[in-house]
Amino acid sequence: MSVEVSLTVTDYHNLMNWYELAFAKKNPRDIGNIDHATFRKLSVMAQAKVEEEKAIDKDDKELE
Repeated sequence: MSVEVSLTVTDYHNLMNWYELAFAKKNPRDIGNIDHATFRKLSVMAQAKVEEEKAIDKDDKELE
């Protein structure tokens, strides 16, 4: 069985907070490349989600 799941803007915000909590006390040079790559992916995905939500809101307002 497969289930489609999508993240909300709040979900991305929570994920970024968790990342920051996990690495806040570390020197950026001490954070592994894999973790940096994951953060960059999350950042891009979050930005895309925000832009998508803005476009949906804009389209909804134009239909009113």
